[in-house]
Amino acid sequence: MNLFQSPSNRPPPKIQNERYSISQSREDLGHAISMVKSYDPAAYLAGRLLPTPQMEWTYYGVRSFWVETGLRIGSTALVSKAASPQEQLHWWEEGIEKVFRNGDGAIEHPTLRLLHHLKALPHSTSAVDNADSAPLFLSKCHFDDILKGRREDLSIKQYATLDQLEEHAMWSCGSLSQLILEADGIFEKEHPLPHQAVKLLGRAHGLTNALRLSIPVVSTTGKLVIPQDLCEKYGVKSPRYLLSALGQGDEKCTRALQLTVEEIVSRARGYLKEARELRPQLLALDQQPENRRNDVGKHTVAVLLPALTSETFLDRLEAHNFDLTNRNLRNVNMLEHTKCATNLLLASLQQTY
Repeated sequence: MNLFQSPSNRPPPKIQNERYSISQSREDLGHAISMVKSYDPAAYLAGRLLPTPQMEWTYYGVRSFWVETGLRIGSTALVSKAASPQEQLHWWEEGIEKVFRNGDGAIEHPTLRLLHHLKALPHSTSAVDNADSAPLFLSKCHFDDILKGRREDLSIKQYATLDQLEEHAMWSCGSLSQLILEADGIFEKEHPLPHQAVKLLGRAHGLTNALRLSIPVVSTTGKLVIPQDLCEKYGVKSPRYLLSALGQGDEKCTRALQLTVEEIVSRARGYLKEARELRPQLLALDQQPENRRNDVGKHTVAVLLPALTSETFLDRLEAHNFDLTNRNLRNVNMLEHTKCATNLLLASLQQTY
């Protein structure tokens, strides 16, 4: 694998629709990659390390969908500039319905057009043998869950409980990881263990993302990612003020907020630990002669690589005393970027996460 070669220049998955040209598919993939690089840069390299073009293209397609459905400013939804966030999200909901609708209606948006192509691609490892049944190889329910999470983003200003925040993490990051498995023909009914592992990662990754984005989210939307039950548990009186640019707070208030963050970090680390404990069982799947495939385990491990990027941020947060307002928390220098990339590459080679 040449990591310096753009994914859009690698051999694409087989084009099923003669009206969807290779050049158009590369252009749409380029759009998806640019969205990930711009708005979710920590996620870019993990996609490059996936073992098949179909998994890689799907990774960027669904990740771009996740990014774009969450944009409030600079939205790529094909609606008027005066459209509200609710109207923008409704456009995406209609768009994903069109992606999964039978027939080949015109789809103008590059990410939706790419997903329309990817969702029905057959693969040699599929358990579905009857090509005449026109099976789908990406489940619509996962896109619906992502949109459900985005709808919740617009409707609540603070999570009531840590469990509710965790449920949101599953709707978003858990759905993303399951879609990548499905792109490789690894479906939950036939392969429950891989899906169990990526669900654990999804919870950890989603909780980490919530903490990572907590300051920009509260400043642009007023939404608190610190759940109400934790605020009550540790006596956090004015969390919005403490997380704002002006929020100083006394030492007691600041420490109380740090304790809430520490508990979320501990929950995320617990899920990472559980996911990693499944690694021997995952790799053992490839050694069982009764299985049709000998790559399910190692391909699942590749999907779990984002565990390292989540852990990197959690480590930084702990090093800064769980202070989400610390300016140095998000100022990552080139050396640290290089270290993180190196860790991902080594983990990929060693089949760890």
